[in-house]
Amino acid sequence: MKQNRKLLHKVRFTAFVASSVDGRISLSTHTRPDWTSREDWQFLQESLGSYDAVVVGRNTFRAAEKRLRKRNTYVFSRTVAKTKQEGLVTFVNPARVNLATLLSTHKRIAVLGGSSVYQFMLSKKMLNELYITIEPLVFGRGIPMFSGGSKNHTLALRSVRRLNKKGTLLLRYEIQP
Repeated sequence: MKQNRKLLHKVRFTAFVASSVDGRISLSTHTRPDWTSREDWQFLQESLGSYDAVVVGRNTFRAAEKRLRKRNTYVFSRTVAKTKQEGLVTFVNPARVNLATLLSTHKRIAVLGGSSVYQFMLSKKMLNELYITIEPLVFGRGIPMFSGGSKNHTLALRSVRRLNKKGTLLLRYEIQP
């Protein structure tokens, strides 16, 4: 376990989340959020340029497969029996591999969702910071930002930025140890 901590200490993990005011990241598991603002999309694209790799869940990968195949992408799925590489994309069951070793070749990794992936990375202490874009919408249904957690986690707010006149906000949190 100490060796894993040492390997992960060199990697910086940042989660990027687009959310409605009521904490929903999507209306269904098979669609990417097409309801986010142009400013959020621009922030995400500009940010991703400085990351070596991305981590996504299977449903997020399916929703944005064309774009994700162009970069180092790790797709987490509980249904993958054996780690499989397809070009720049690695399909992996996170419960069956040593993630510290697998991801240690990168310096900066963006975590792009979905909710089970966000929760898994948070629970395994593999998140350093979290960007949340809050769009001025209320869904009242849909996929929550985090799901399946068993303990509380403390965050420290580092910045708040208004992205547009509609009231889209960008929050940056640091995950507390």
